[in-house]
This record gives sequence, C-alpha cells and structure tokens, in this order.
Amino acid sequence: MQLFLHHVALCAPLFLLVALGWGSVKIGLFTNEVTKALGRFTFRLLMPVMLFKLMSGFADMPPVDWRILIAFFASCAIIYAMGNVVFKPVFKTDAAATTVLAMAGIFGNNVQLGVPIVQVSLGNEAIPAISLIIIFNVLLLWTVAIASVEFGRTGSVGNWRSAATPMLRVFKNPIVLGILIGSAWSFTGIKLPDFLEKSVELVAMSTTPMCLMVVGMGLAQHSFRAALTKGSVITAVNLVLQPLLVWIIAKILGLGTLETNAVVLMASLPVAINIYLMAQDFKAEEGAASNSIFVSTFLSALTVPLTLTLLGAAPQF
Repeated sequence: MQLFLHHVALCAPLFLLVALGWGSVKIGLFTNEVTKALGRFTFRLLMPVMLFKLMSGFADMPPVDWRILIAFFASCAIIYAMGNVVFKPVFKTDAAATTVLAMAGIFGNNVQLGVPIVQVSLGNEAIPAISLIIIFNVLLLWTVAIASVEFGRTGSVGNWRSAATPMLRVFKNPIVLGILIGSAWSFTGIKLPDFLEKSVELVAMSTTPMCLMVVGMGLAQHSFRAALTKGSVITAVNLVLQPLLVWIIAKILGLGTLETNAVVLMASLPVAINIYLMAQDFKAEEGAASNSIFVSTFLSALTVPLTLTLLGAAPQF
C-alpha cells in the first residue's frame, strides 16, 4: 500500500495539470481554437526539442534491448486481431468502424502523457527504450489502419503507393525527427554552445507542464456519455488487457527489469487523442473514440500508479 500511495503521489501532479487544462476550457478561459494552437505548438516545437535534449546523450547510454518492440507490438497484434474478430459481430460494425475500435484498444497517449510519466516514475534511463516504441507506433498507426480499412472495403490493400505514404510521412513527424536528430547528434560528440544548451534546457523544462495541460484542454472537447458501452470496452482493453499481455510477453522474452517496466507502462497509458482524429477521418465511431479517450485518461490517474506498484517499480526521488 505504501508503494502504491508513493506512485499516486508521484503521478498526482501530472494528472492535476491534465485536470487544470480540462477545467480551463470548461469554464471558458480558453477556446477550442486556442487549444488547437497550443497543441500544434507543443507537438511541433516543445516536444521535439525536449526529445532532442533527452536523446542527445544516447551514445553514452546502455544499448537498447530491441525485444521491447516484440513485447509491445506482439500484444498489439493479438488485441487488434481479437478486436476485429469480436467487435464486428458484437457491435455490427463495418471495416472502418471495426478498425477504429480495434486501434483504440492498442494505441495509447505515449508522447504527451507517456514521456512525462516515464520520466517521473522510471527516470531518463528509460527514455531510449520508449523512444523506439514511439517511432514504430507513429509508423504503424496510420499505415495499418488505412490498409485495414482498404482491405475490409475492397478485399485488397489497394495501390502500394497509397499504402506506403503513411510510412514515408513518419519521417516528417516532428516527434520522430526530434528523437532521430538527438540520437544522431549524440554520436558526433559535439557539445552545443552554452547559450544554446541553456535555451534548449529552458524549452525542455516547459514541455511537460504544457503537454499535460494541452491533453486536458483536448479532453474538454470529448464526451463521457457518447457510446458509453463501446467506450467502456475499449477502456478496459486499453488499461487492463494490453499491459497484462505485454507483461506476459516481456517475461517470456526475459526482458530486464527496466525494459519490462518501461514497455508495460507504455502499454498501460490511456487512449491516444489521435484515435479521435482517425475516427473523424474514417467517419466512424467518433462517439466511442471520444468516450474512451475521456474515460481512460481520468481512470489512468489510478491505473498507472497501480501498474507501477504491481511491477514493483523502485521509487524515483
């Protein structure tokens, strides 16, 4: 119980910032336009700079165990397959709706929430491991989704160029660029000038609170009541089944403690806000996506500390 309370206390400030962002929009302090602008500012500038800063010491860190990708994405494949088998007959969904529901069960908010939570609970030593997951997550999310919808509608994945476009787009993603450039810079051995290093540090320091408040501001646009049944199923899959499967696979693979804790924690994060964008793009299950994002994010204030406790993650001071 003491360890659980410690992790609750550790994560509480992060989720309070999420609640602050949510409340600021709900009381009319900020408009949806401001939320979108701050979201772009965070995604395109703050987060890439912070990840550059964190990964700029990559060359001096221990090698990353690539088996974490197997642990994470094997569980994603299992749940995605199960989702396609279960959701379609139970909820009478078409290809697009089934894809949105299945994707919502496996893709968590691993950038805006994941990076700050991992930093606080596991330390910067875990950042290289989760960076691998982030890169491949971005790579696979839209690629698999588009291919799945196309296959469901036509029986084939269509033109190879249209299937490859999302994969190529990943290298224009600011988050991925921040990780890759920071990693590459670390191998040059070149130090940034002091004035530039200080500027990067200041931007990096502002990133976590801004990210968390932007998550909360985005939540204010989503509904608790919309498609409650589907949203509840997705939330249960996302917060319970996914981390459990990842933990089992990590144990089978014999991953180290830090890698296991990092990959399970990434699997226990709430539904990514990008899932709502996918639902809008596919014109399917916007209510379920909205509900699962809202409910899973607020529930994760308890489930994330519980996951850390069950993992026996050592307290970070």
